[in-house]
Amino acid sequence: MFEYKKNKAIKEKIYKNGKKSYYFQIYLGTDSTGKPKRTTKRGFKTPALANAAYRKIQTQVLNGTYEITTRSSKTFKDEYLEWFENQYRNTVKSSTLYKTKQIFDCHILPDIGDLELNKITSDILQPIVENWISAYKKPNIVSRYAKRVFDYAYIKKEISANPFDHVLLPKVRSKNAKDSHNFLSTDELKKFVEYVLDNSSIDDPGKIEFFKTVFFITLAYTGMRKGELLALTWKDVDLENKTIDINKTIVTNESGKMALQPPKWDSYRKISINQLTFEMLSKLRKINNSKLVFPNQKDNYFNLSKPNNWLNSIIDMGSADYAAAFKLTHDQRYKSFIPRITPHGFRHTHATWLFEKNPGILPKTVQKRLGHKNIGVTLNIYTHVSSNQNELLSETINDL
Repeated sequence: MFEYKKNKAIKEKIYKNGKKSYYFQIYLGTDSTGKPKRTTKRGFKTPALANAAYRKIQTQVLNGTYEITTRSSKTFKDEYLEWFENQYRNTVKSSTLYKTKQIFDCHILPDIGDLELNKITSDILQPIVENWISAYKKPNIVSRYAKRVFDYAYIKKEISANPFDHVLLPKVRSKNAKDSHNFLSTDELKKFVEYVLDNSSIDDPGKIEFFKTVFFITLAYTGMRKGELLALTWKDVDLENKTIDINKTIVTNESGKMALQPPKWDSYRKISINQLTFEMLSKLRKINNSKLVFPNQKDNYFNLSKPNNWLNSIIDMGSADYAAAFKLTHDQRYKSFIPRITPHGFRHTHATWLFEKNPGILPKTVQKRLGHKNIGVTLNIYTHVSSNQNELLSETINDL
């Protein structure tokens, strides 16, 4: 345990990235009601700097020259709650409110929530932000949200400057290798579909549950978002005309509960389905008496995290089976299963599949089918597929 021999009031804070800062609390006397008055100073880079500041304040208190601040002792958390209710709540959807609350409750408030707003400096924030960089998946989002609260306080003239303006934000890799390859090639998709079809069952607990196989095949061959598919009812599925009406999605609301809202970007659309998806949904309809296409055991909506768990389990199972088959047969077909992707990766997969199967299809058509807000997202996939096709063309020419 840290102990600074020259002054036991000096305390050490160690961040998750291993960096350290020092702070202290010091007695200032009593206020007008006779209650003890203390202040805490944070963000010192060395114990010696903290001790020097402590001794300076101590001397000022003894000489009667230290001014006990009469400014508001509003904390960062107080300001955040005010910003959230007055400035932020009415600008976003309920699902975004929940995500924002999670960011503050899990990441920001534990570090600076109890600090007095007008005493937070860039020196205090710098090591905290550096910890966010190393500890969290999307540190820049955490920093941006914290900065918005300070911006709000500055506009209201509760602070003289935004301390975040002087915080150095280290560069963060926007995407790692896993994120940039969150899709399957057409051959990998074929391998995945064949595996789930061969290894699913309605009643065998050792197999992939049949409804999960239907879920991922539908996801792969429609490009729907997982929330849209979890919200799907049989009224939305027209098996006779082989279409699906996408008119809602499942979200996590401000209270952390499942709720319905319009599809993202209000992307209402009716899409056609291929023969395999039609056959799988038809089989599921025969054993499903719920109004929902994919109900949980309580005949309600599944949590949004469930498809991620299902897919990870299937990939684990497939990888183990392929490894065992390759060890036994040395057949190159079993050398590897599919890369680990998320359910959202099936949207990119579906667009890739559409462009590869139909070279003449217009990006605008694919954008409408997937419900992309910006055609730029669709064009990025189109460019990727075109680039691959050009590489294949070059290889073919070189082989002539």
